[in-house]
Amino acid sequence: MEKLEDSVCLDTDILIDLLRNKQEVVKWINENQEKVTLATTIINVFELYCGIYNYEFPEKKIEAVEELLSTLIILDLSLDIVQNASKEYGKLRKEGQLIGNEDLLIGATAFSAGFVLKTNNKKHFERIKGLKLI
Repeated sequence: MEKLEDSVCLDTDILIDLLRNKQEVVKWINENQEKVTLATTIINVFELYCGIYNYEFPEKKIEAVEELLSTLIILDLSLDIVQNASKEYGKLRKEGQLIGNEDLLIGATAFSAGFVLKTNNKKHFERIKGLKLI
């Protein structure tokens, strides 16, 4: 059983699962939304919109995304977050363990705001020092 934290940042894969009504994620949200503060990052929002515009008729998808986002706190980038993500980039590059820039920014944003990250991509995010995952 995953340890529940007070503040949870939802990664793009979790948001997509919610939009697709995947039972496991919907159940988790329903069971925990009153117990925790839910957020996502502005980078996750960017990734969602990029995915939407791959569809021929994105209008309905945009409506669903906007409805979902209205229920979440959106964590913004800052100079401090970008600097921390850049330091982590340098460390991971030297170790040969580099992950995508978007993931670095998502992880640094969640960490800086004191949020744990709920993701299905733990393999990448566990490389970010100090970031808690569920």
